[in-house]
Amino acid sequence: MRFFIKGYLVSMLAGVISLVANQALAVTGPGATMKNSFPQDNSCLSTSSFGGIINNCTYSVQVVGTLQLSPGSHPTSVRLYGSNSWCQTVSINGVGNGASIGSQVYTTSGPKDWQTLNLGNLYVYDGPDGNSETGTLFRCSLEAGGIIGNFTAK
Repeated sequence: MRFFIKGYLVSMLAGVISLVANQALAVTGPGATMKNSFPQDNSCLSTSSFGGIINNCTYSVQVVGTLQLSPGSHPTSVRLYGSNSWCQTVSINGVGNGASIGSQVYTTSGPKDWQTLNLGNLYVYDGPDGNSETGTLFRCSLEAGGIIGNFTAK
């Protein structure tokens, strides 16, 4: 009974996440996807020619990135244009929990400039079926007028 309830809740959560993900503005590059966390921000977000998301809102928005990675530790970084924005790594474990959350890394304040934020290492857990988990690789708070570009995980 306990496993049935747990499986049912996980299935419901996956359905809700899928529904929300379908409503968000998403940019997909080679093997990677970036999207905003909250669909209500879609009206003031746009995509860029280099495969990024531009925040045209008058407030900060949260952007998340996902990537299929093999289990193990991976160095990560993201590229931002903006000031007073921040990013951090977030991995999930085999049951879908936030298992490893990195520290927030801030861009410099002042004039906007492209910056590569070194987010440190992300640990990807092996899933319950023996496959690596696809989960959030990073999340960023992108200030008004900011742009998020590519990200890497090796």
